[in-house]
This record gives sequence, C-alpha cells and structure tokens, in this order.
Amino acid sequence: MKMKRIVGMVIAGTFLFGVLAACTPQAQPTAPDPAVPAQPAQQEPVATPGTAEPEQPPVQGLGRGVIVATQNETPAVAPARHTAVAGSFKNMLTHNGLFRVDHATLEPVPDLVESWRPLSDTVFEFTLREGIMFHNGEEMTAEDVVASIYYVRTFPYAAASHGSVVGADVVDRYTFTLDTGSPNAMLFFDLTLQGNFIMPAALINSGHDFTVEPVGSGPFVFDEWRHGDFLNFVAFDNYFDTERAARVESIHWRIIPEGSSRTIALEAGEVDFIVEVPFPDIPRMEANPDISVVMIPGTAHNFLLLNNDLEMFSNVYVRRAIHMALDKEAMALAGSDGFAIPTWANMPTVFAGSTLEGTRDFDPDGARALLAEHNIDPSTIRFEILASNEEGRRRGEVVQSNLADIGIEVTIAMIDLAGWLTVTASENYEAAFGSFTASNILTFFRSTSHIASIDGPNRSRMRNEELTALIDQAIATIDANERIAILEEASRMANEHVGFIPNHLSMVIRAFNSGLHVPETHATGALNLNMVYWVE
Repeated sequence: MKMKRIVGMVIAGTFLFGVLAACTPQAQPTAPDPAVPAQPAQQEPVATPGTAEPEQPPVQGLGRGVIVATQNETPAVAPARHTAVAGSFKNMLTHNGLFRVDHATLEPVPDLVESWRPLSDTVFEFTLREGIMFHNGEEMTAEDVVASIYYVRTFPYAAASHGSVVGADVVDRYTFTLDTGSPNAMLFFDLTLQGNFIMPAALINSGHDFTVEPVGSGPFVFDEWRHGDFLNFVAFDNYFDTERAARVESIHWRIIPEGSSRTIALEAGEVDFIVEVPFPDIPRMEANPDISVVMIPGTAHNFLLLNNDLEMFSNVYVRRAIHMALDKEAMALAGSDGFAIPTWANMPTVFAGSTLEGTRDFDPDGARALLAEHNIDPSTIRFEILASNEEGRRRGEVVQSNLADIGIEVTIAMIDLAGWLTVTASENYEAAFGSFTASNILTFFRSTSHIASIDGPNRSRMRNEELTALIDQAIATIDANERIAILEEASRMANEHVGFIPNHLSMVIRAFNSGLHVPETHATGALNLNMVYWVE
C-alpha cells in the first residue's frame, strides 16, 4: 500500500498584512499577529497520523499527459462566468491572478506581481513581472490588468470578488494602482480569486468570446471541450514562471459522474488522477500498491441551504428547529462514510474569528418544543431538497428521516451541477445541499452571508442587515485583534440567525497513480496540476 494521510490543518489566519507594510521585490504579504485557530473537541479530524512523501526531483522535460477523472462538468471555462469549483480547476490551468494562495499557508503570495507598495491607506501601487506572455503571443502589461479589473465586474457571478477594488489606473507599461476606497483587509485575498484573473485588453476591447476560447497567461492552454465527455489542455511553452511551469505535456479531464466508475477507471489505468474520490472505495484504493491516496482536513464548509425569501424559512424559529432536528454525525457517516468533520457552527471553525457560541446541538425534543412554543404546525412545513450528487442524496435521506421525526415532510430531487448552479442562484428553489470553500473567513462571510452577494454566492438569500454591517466593519478593520473580535460577534450572530444549516467540513481526498508525484495538496481543494509530474 502506498498512501499518505496528512493531519493537522494547514490554515493561515484570515489576516492580511498591515496596509503600511514594507515593500520589496518578490515580497510576500504576511500577518503580523496571526491567530492559531483551535479545532473544537467535538470536531476531531478523522484522518490518522502519517507523514508526507518526501519531495522528489521532476524528470527532465515534459512528462506524458495526465488524465483526470472528475465528477462534475464545469459550467464555463471563462473565469468570471461562474462560481463553480469544477470550473476553477480549469481556470487555474489557463489563467493567473496578481496573487495566488500558497498551498501550505493559505496566505496570498505574488504571482503576476513582482512588487508593490502602499501609497496611502487605500491606494496601492503594483509592478508586474516583465515578460509575462498571454497564450495569444502578447506580453501582459498594466493596461491588461486594468482592463480585466473593469471587465470582470460586469458579470454578476464574480461580483463577490470585486468588492475590495473601487478603481484601477495605469501608471506605466508595467505599473498600475488599485484603490480600495476605504481600508480593506480583503484586497490581497481577492486578487487571488478566479473572478480577478487577468486577460488581454485587446481581446476584451474587441469583444472576444472567452467562453469559447479562454485566453490567459496560465501554465496550460485550452485545447478542446467536448461537452459531457472531456476537456483538454496542453502545456504552454512560454510560461513566465519556470519554477511553476507545466511538468506534463497535457491535462485531459474526463467527466465521469458515477463514483465507482471513476475508481474502476483508475484501477484499470484509464485515468491517472481522481478529484472526487468515492468514499466507499477508499479502503480498496488504500490497499492497492499502484494507487496513492492523500487525505487532509479541508476548508470546504458543507451546509443545507434554505431559501430565506420563502415565507416558511423567513421564520428564524423554523430554521432553528430544523437545525436542532438534524443528526450531523449520522449525515457525515451516510454521505461521506465518516470521511468528514461534523460541524454545528455557521462559519468554518478552522479559522480564527469563528465561534461555537450560539450554536445548537442535536435535540429533536427541543426542536418539537420550539415549534410548539411559537405555534408553528410542523405539518405546514413541506419542502424539496436539491442534491447534485450521490453523497448529497444519502445525506438527504438522513435529513428526511430526522425531520419526519418532528413532523416535517421533505422530498429529495436530484439535479446536475449546471442545473443546481442556475436554480440556486435564483429565488426559485426551496432547499439544497451546497458548500463553499475559502482560504479565509472574510471571503466566506462576505460570499455566503452578505446582502450584496444575493443572486451570487449568498444562495440562502440571507438579508440580515446587522450581520452585513458587521462583515463590512470586519473588512474595513486592518488591526488583526480588533478584527477577530468583530468576526467572533458576527459568527455568533450567524449561529443565532442560522440562515443555512451547517453540516460538515470536508476532507480533501485525492487518489492517483502511484507513479505520479503530487507535491501540493491544497486544504481549499484547489488543484495545482502544473506542479504534478511523473516519477516512473
């Protein structure tokens, strides 16, 4: 058996460096007062101790291509046209942000940017690396950055990515400024997001259709997309960062929705890497000497979305009763075979600023009593839960049983990812299983709970003005200790408001051919496939 289980969350604090920090070429933003998040006793990781495989030198030249099996098809290959994780995997192959998230610390580190300096509390000057080439042969300049900043904000899907920048201006060929309008602790994290990836200004101005031909500066070039079947990407010869350039000649994505079929394909050598590893098959793959399995606790927060715009879910006591009626441990066991960390908090407890204060335990009797106290007849609460995969369906069956126990009738409907994304972005649904992953708590808060994110990632359609004000206050607070206090109050309020029902934190699990070296497993679930190489 060849297996790696890495234990202990590699989580950075949510805390951006002070806006007046010194600037040097290739400098990295760091947090002067990082808080070390504590894992609640009730949420122990299920992974067992182990050590990471030692780094090995890559083979010379490009290795043969890697075939990746994935459950979900991306809704788009243009970075600003979706918020799907399945799409971000592809966008990270073809595009770059000004910064990227370091896989080990989850801190923003320079990518396209060579240096930066603050001109004031709200205006920053950035200098690009020279010689960055787009896939169409043009060199990236400050004009491309500014054009992209304004272009991507025309698409509502990426709206949550743009809240920290109110203005952008070209200084010279490689230098530009970004204005946050007011002090903003989100700026450098936002610049890592796919919604802010950089594209050629000339193509933007010409009306180029990036949904058909995405053009970026990434380590791979988009080659072909046969819908429902596969996507193909080939290595980019002129990638600017030689240390992070592609090490294999291609990345070929096969869309295989059914979990056991992905496992069989890996065992048969038809694919080399599985993104969504089927939980029941993990022991079998662990025992296979030709397969490596990597498992680390992740930051993806899974929840049951309740459409707060509907009358039945606008009542906080209904939402609280549903929360109290759900057995989170049984849900994790049914949906993830126990490869998940049950959670009772609305904000990911892996981040400093989250709190368990205001959470509710599994208490069916208390749920019944709460409904009775507020004269709510549970038989009048009937709703449908949308699930986009088999894991969600199994969790839904636990929810169905739990809520039937307190008199609430629930049905489950299966829907593909593209349909799920479309339906839950509108008000035309009742409930759905969803998840959101972020490298920091501010991104999670702003995306899932801010009023401005309704019709985007705030799919529960929460309209809590007091909570939104606290989120804005936290974003505008640069001092780390002050921000933690605000975030803890916001987390307590989110737990009390229970706009969506927390379920569990995911484990990041990857399975791949044992001849493949995968040096950067990411707690957010991101795939740095440009760093993968063959060691056979």
